[in-house]
Amino acid sequence: MEHARQSETAPQGWPAALVMFHLGMWRERMRSALAEVSEGRDYKRPPTNIDEVNDAELASGIGTPLTDAAARADHLLGEIIELYGKVGERALEWNAAKTTSEAVLRNSYTHPRLHIFEYYRENGRPDLANRVFEEAVTEMKAAGAPAVVMGTVLYNLAAVRSQEGLNEEAIALLEEAIPLRPEMKAAAAADPDLSGVRDDPRFQELIKA
Repeated sequence: MEHARQSETAPQGWPAALVMFHLGMWRERMRSALAEVSEGRDYKRPPTNIDEVNDAELASGIGTPLTDAAARADHLLGEIIELYGKVGERALEWNAAKTTSEAVLRNSYTHPRLHIFEYYRENGRPDLANRVFEEAVTEMKAAGAPAVVMGTVLYNLAAVRSQEGLNEEAIALLEEAIPLRPEMKAAAAADPDLSGVRDDPRFQELIKA
């Protein structure tokens, strides 16, 4: 969030400090779950009423300095990485994730990048926003990310390309993404960010039930 430190004055949407506070709260949940698993105990699943929980937590986070919120989120990420090294790959139910690898990547990689993308886009930096999703595809391919993660980052970039009018690239990305996450068909059919490709026969074929 170095960009925010240098230039944020009257941000649109969530200010950077609140974004980092939010990420820290969810990383704390992931850290706690992995700690419980590492000790052979059952773990607390994420709340089902996510929007309600987020709203309550965000209210308590207003006024947290950006430096403090970012430092806490970074510290928790370090703890998550250390705990993941201890527990390794095993079953873990965490929303759409079914394994520890999927849960950690969704919690501490794709989730932060979604909020950072939104922050840049809402504050007039579409170039930086798009780069977040472009780099995510490159990095997750290099890492051999599991399907639930790879499908997400491909889909996100497809939506960006559609908004840019790069429909051929958008379709190609969706052709990679949807087979990895078939449950995203319904979301894709209604996604306004994909309006540029909605009438394309290839898109219609992809979202068939």
